[in-house]
Amino acid sequence: MLFRVFLKVLVLIFVFFISGCVGTSTPTASELPKWYLNPPMSNPAFYYGVGEGSSLDAAKSNALAQVAGTISTSVSSDLEINVNTSNGMVDENIVSKTKSSIQKIKFTGVSVVENSVARDKFYTLLKVDRGVLFASQKAQLDKSYKSMNSLYESSKKTNILQLLKNTKEIKSLADEVNVKLPILKAISADFNKAKYEKDIIDILNATRDAKREAMVYVTHIDAKNEAAVVKKHISSYGMTLIGDPSSVKNKNNLLKLNVSKTAKKENIKTSDPRL
Repeated sequence: MLFRVFLKVLVLIFVFFISGCVGTSTPTASELPKWYLNPPMSNPAFYYGVGEGSSLDAAKSNALAQVAGTISTSVSSDLEINVNTSNGMVDENIVSKTKSSIQKIKFTGVSVVENSVARDKFYTLLKVDRGVLFASQKAQLDKSYKSMNSLYESSKKTNILQLLKNTKEIKSLADEVNVKLPILKAISADFNKAKYEKDIIDILNATRDAKREAMVYVTHIDAKNEAAVVKKHISSYGMTLIGDPSSVKNKNNLLKLNVSKTAKKENIKTSDPRL
């Protein structure tokens, strides 16, 4: 009998112990710091963010994620305006890349304002200097912008073929610039992105028109049929076939292509499906 009573007491003690442990895992509102419940509002000078976690680093990461969310909301609003005013001409791929890029921002100008611990959970309040963050993001944009312009100008001066070969890379650099523009505008309302947008449009239009401006002169050596196939593909690609290269005024737009064929002996088994 005494053993049963003792066992019940142990069970009750265990239940209360477990209940106590569960209770300590989630702090009540009165135990949380006031700055966590009512954090400062972000302003033109600083972003503010609060976060909680199992460590100070985790709390800081969550606070920065909150700041990223603030930027994302502003960027989404800007992108929505662009979509509505461009009759659907905004590149959805750029919209997707921009939103993804926000989550990968390497924040600079970060300083911790408050730290606190409640029931084994860590809480932090931090602020991000928008001026410092803007300068860092602007440096990344200018790097891509400079590379885009440099590659375009050097390709254009060489010849039309070089421009066509580098079109994909130029477009990729233009995308990198486009992704940064709404982010910088969200960080600083004074940022003027119009010049960048105009230059990107001009360069992309020039690379698109390069196909049409390419003048291709095709000759052949005992490969009339093969040359005809090549001409067909060149024409379908959007390039212009010409019969007289001297008629081309801008020699940078002239491409001379000679088609020839050679044959070599090759031993093939009679079971080879190519036969």
